Amino acid sequence: MSNARPLKRAIHLDFHTMPEIYDFNADWDAAAFAQRLQDAHVKYINTFAKCNTGFCYYPTKVGIPYPGMKGDMFGDLLRECHKRDIGVTAYFNIGIDQEGCRRHREWSKLMMQEDASGRKFLTHAELTSTSVGRVTCLNSGFGDYLKAMVREFIDMYPDVDGLFFDCLNTLPCYGSECAEEIRANGGDPTDPATVARHTRETNQRFCMQLKELAGDRRIIINSQPQWRTREYNSHIEIECLPNCDMDYEFFPAQAAYSRNIKDEVLYMTGRFVRNWGDFGGLKPQASLENDMWDAVMNGVGCSIGDHMHPAGIVDKQVYERVGKVYEKMEAIEPWTDNAKYQAEIGVVVPLETELFFEGHYTAPARMLAELKYTCDYINETMDFSRYRLIILPDNIRFGKVREEKISAYIAAGGKVISTGTSALKEDADEFALPEWNMKVTGMDTGNIDYYQADAHTEEKFTSFRYAAYAPGVRMEAGEGAEVCAWRVKPYFDRIWDGFHAHYWYNPPQKVTDGAMVVRSGSVCHIAFELFDAYSRMMYAAHRDLLAWCIEQLMDRRMLVCEGIPVSARVTLTKKDNMRMLHVKSTYPESRGKVGVIEEHIYLPAGGKITVEGECRKAYLAPSMEPVEFTAENGKTTVTLPAVHGYALIVLE
Repeated sequence: MSNARPLKRAIHLDFHTMPEIYDFNADWDAAAFAQRLQDAHVKYINTFAKCNTGFCYYPTKVGIPYPGMKGDMFGDLLRECHKRDIGVTAYFNIGIDQEGCRRHREWSKLMMQEDASGRKFLTHAELTSTSVGRVTCLNSGFGDYLKAMVREFIDMYPDVDGLFFDCLNTLPCYGSECAEEIRANGGDPTDPATVARHTRETNQRFCMQLKELAGDRRIIINSQPQWRTREYNSHIEIECLPNCDMDYEFFPAQAAYSRNIKDEVLYMTGRFVRNWGDFGGLKPQASLENDMWDAVMNGVGCSIGDHMHPAGIVDKQVYERVGKVYEKMEAIEPWTDNAKYQAEIGVVVPLETELFFEGHYTAPARMLAELKYTCDYINETMDFSRYRLIILPDNIRFGKVREEKISAYIAAGGKVISTGTSALKEDADEFALPEWNMKVTGMDTGNIDYYQADAHTEEKFTSFRYAAYAPGVRMEAGEGAEVCAWRVKPYFDRIWDGFHAHYWYNPPQKVTDGAMVVRSGSVCHIAFELFDAYSRMMYAAHRDLLAWCIEQLMDRRMLVCEGIPVSARVTLTKKDNMRMLHVKSTYPESRGKVGVIEEHIYLPAGGKITVEGECRKAYLAPSMEPVEFTAENGKTTVTLPAVHGYALIVLE
């Protein structure tokens, strides 16, 4: 892909069309659309070849062309985009095919279900009310059908820049082809774990075949964990509609992990209000700008999702709005293109983590951002030595690989914060390494605990008895280890005792001899699941506790902020001899069950940010307007001008 068109300022154009549209592609004009893309500063588009309804939008002899389609929609758009140096990836849905599976019922997955009486039966995977259609089995004739379609497509359009395969699913399949293959390999086709594993293996095998077909083109196989797809995906696209089915916590955690798996990453947001396919939903410009700022602050590229009207009407208002956003993004590309995010803390996540980080996996990114620390998410195969401190959130137990990795990291001077059952052995409820000079006395089987600071930490936390809001382990400090907070037992758990509901009125009783926070040399352990608790309660005291532990272990930090609110975000990226300080003051307002951004937040001038290293020059991008700064004693302190939503300050 050395000569590939740059993957930036992208559009992800959905086009899933029901067969009853009487005026299908009546107004389609590929040249006019390509020109509109160019006018909107778009450089790349992922666009329709085969949709999840099962129809193709080019003159295929293998697949099913949309009934009554005139001309070659995909081919015309490909040619017109290439005339304007706009890259084009072709979209194929491989996990959902309503029309193909309607005609070939044996292509649908067979799923095991159970009725109210406990009887099990097989049923075709046809998600008619909650999703978008029939779910395909890649081990059936559908797999051969799809590969033949891709071969035909590449022969027809050899200059296509990439292939995007969507909706790869891991629903276990009990169909005949899968059952026969399981039995031939000595497995039990009635065992759910065996069937699930076979489905994953089928997916992996099929994905490698698609990669071979794609050749040196870009390829994405979507809807799977990023680590699992690293062998065949050329890059990563983080699909996130933060105001719809996801939230604004999802993207930062995904970006923190994805940028350590692939060099090229996109944030694929959408212009929608409700979800994909929301024709009448158009987010405010401020909302789209916020998402694109989040992208460049995290060192990744930009993509905006759209859905074209089946008559071929390209909404002028959508691309006027996209154009205003992408014009701003283009202006800062001399500083943001290929810039690398600078992280000082590594948050460990397990290799087996599924697609979506939730709860205690999203909370570290938010907490550290609120505290103005920069972080990456990493797994045990990655380089720990890049980070000043490692965090093990809530349930990262140690097998041999993690044990050796963390032991070597600490021996080299690294610092570690662990919470909950993290740092315990995989097969025993005890700490795996001697660096944790503390003893597990049991698992926390209660459902309410409190903690109180020790006398020497009371100045920071006062003597208030804070609620933990999450379980964890019971522990004692070893000889020489420092207890920073003690467990405070309640009068009773949250229970119904046959007489009274002890759910709300259960006060703390007394301080126990059990430790809630212990420091042991280069390690701090917090006994309860801090990050799960924060994801549910957003309790500022938990964030303060994390901050205190970091301060005990890290003698310096990458960014020191004064006068910057918790809701603002500050990150640092690097390119050549420049460091880019990103400051974003805009954040979502909670309305009902969703976060909404309609306007930018104004941050008054006067805030200060200190970074390591002495710079010679500081200015705003793209205006090049100088920014007040002082450089001395190995540090540079920038005095912020007024920030209206976002500011990019370049340090040279």
